[in-house]
Amino acid sequence: MRNPFSIFAIRKGERWPALAIFIYLTALNALAVSKHFEAFTRCGHLGYYSLFFGDFTLSGFDPFTYVILSEWRSLYSLARHPLLAVLIYPLNQLNQWLMMLTDMNCAVFIWAAVLIVLSLYSFLFLFRILHKIIGIGHKDSFLLSVFFFAFGHIMVTVVAPDHFALSLFCLLLTLYVAGRAIRLKEPLAAWKTALLLFLSTGVTATNGLKVALAGWFAGGRRFFRPKSFVVSIVFPLLLLGGSYLIISEYIQKPEQERRDRTLNQRLKKDEAFRKQQATLMQATAKRNANAIMNGESFRWTDLSLSRPRSVIENLFGESLVLHEDHALQDVNKGRPVFVAYRNKMCYVVAGIVMLLLLLGIVTGLHDRFMQLCLSWFSLDMVLHLGLGFALSEVYIMAAHWTFVLPIAVGFLLKRLQKPGIKQALRLLTVLITVFMLAINGRIFLNFILE
Repeated sequence: MRNPFSIFAIRKGERWPALAIFIYLTALNALAVSKHFEAFTRCGHLGYYSLFFGDFTLSGFDPFTYVILSEWRSLYSLARHPLLAVLIYPLNQLNQWLMMLTDMNCAVFIWAAVLIVLSLYSFLFLFRILHKIIGIGHKDSFLLSVFFFAFGHIMVTVVAPDHFALSLFCLLLTLYVAGRAIRLKEPLAAWKTALLLFLSTGVTATNGLKVALAGWFAGGRRFFRPKSFVVSIVFPLLLLGGSYLIISEYIQKPEQERRDRTLNQRLKKDEAFRKQQATLMQATAKRNANAIMNGESFRWTDLSLSRPRSVIENLFGESLVLHEDHALQDVNKGRPVFVAYRNKMCYVVAGIVMLLLLLGIVTGLHDRFMQLCLSWFSLDMVLHLGLGFALSEVYIMAAHWTFVLPIAVGFLLKRLQKPGIKQALRLLTVLITVFMLAINGRIFLNFILE
């Protein structure tokens, strides 16, 4: 049997691209750590939740991971992230040991290291998808991988103490493994599907459907054979369900009781806090007024927001190119849902990228791998534009779908026959990449240094 960990070996042709992206990721994370270095490295008898949530703002991302690394608490919603807090538990224990050793909270360093490693492999999996699955050259694969990592909310995702970088890693790993199976015209091994389903769904629940789609597109009808389906889908779902019930009863329930008890005690003692909470509850009720129905997941839906403006300013706007006004602010802390660009070239870039996506889909539509990518993309569009899930800050979800953009351009480069047109597309991609790196890099740097 082939060593399953060989997929993580960095091959000869990947070493220079890997080194380049490693330097880029390290620089971004060093800047992010420096912003709150003094406050976030304190340790002792502190209210870590209040410390991190009081000082941290990075678009719509939450610093739950910093809190969990600092003091073991199951803060993530089990309905959306059933295993995430448990997966982070070993890192919490590492941080406890480091805090005793150094008298410094090392949560920001630990998570930066995790983000660098996972994002490096996300880059490599995308690079391999472009080169080995689509079949374009090394240089074009490197160009399109850099193109992807220049996106505004990919640049932010790779430094955020949230779950999105983990999702990006899981999804690109799944896409690469499924793509190899499709090219070899063989089903995705049941044990691989089961493992990917368990881990990916444990990080983000909607990833499970994407893994199932990957197994289906790779295996076709063979995917639904009883033995294969039980091993690859039913068994990991039962394992996830059992884990959910255990975590809910023995970890999440005590945590919620603790939070309720602490909240009630503070409400009794602190009048200013009571007013703050009342204002927050009113804002939350207003924000959730247009939800499809009540419930932990459905309260994030919104049927009232303008879909055209959401697509232009946020989905294909802020996801790719950051806005200068209200830069990386949170809609829950005063940022308007829609912010216009000062530089009108940003709209031109978004429009060109949308056109390239459309052309790439049309070009590769008969390819089974493109059909898999399109099924994932369609799922996210139904979720965000159809149901309005997290539509007010849809750009923080960029890691779940924007990798389809370089893949679509990759199909265009693969299928274009005339060298002149192919060179023009390369030049256009280079110009857009440089534009995004310049704009996003400047805004990100200004945000860190302010």
